[in-house]
Amino acid sequence: MIKEKSCGCIVIDNDKVLLVKQNDGHIAFPKGHIEKGENEEECALRETYEETGLKVKILQGYRYTQTYFVKNDVLKEVVYFIARKESGILCKQEKEISSLGFYSFSEALDLISYENTIKLFKEAIKDIEKIRKKD
Repeated sequence: MIKEKSCGCIVIDNDKVLLVKQNDGHIAFPKGHIEKGENEEECALRETYEETGLKVKILQGYRYTQTYFVKNDVLKEVVYFIARKESGILCKQEKEISSLGFYSFSEALDLISYENTIKLFKEAIKDIEKIRKKD
């Protein structure tokens, strides 16, 4: 069995979350493959910037994982972090992303393509609510 690992960010800005629509049509959070020598957070920050043009800050203590098979013999682990938009202008990475934007949480739950990602986001929403109460 082959193992792959990707990392990304659940980017929040006020009461909205960033979603990307891949060229293949599925909608989720920005993410990508970890490169040699990178840790999970470095990968998540790099991939988010490459795919969206945004610099973000990861909020410590909020890490989510999902594991699934992408092919019969490839087990993929994806790690997401909650992050806040810091700077930059939304600009899609043409070779991978067909569109992107910020959506209300309820809109995002309707748009996200895969059930396991919807479940993960519902878990993250609970933590985002805790973060809001602290702010």
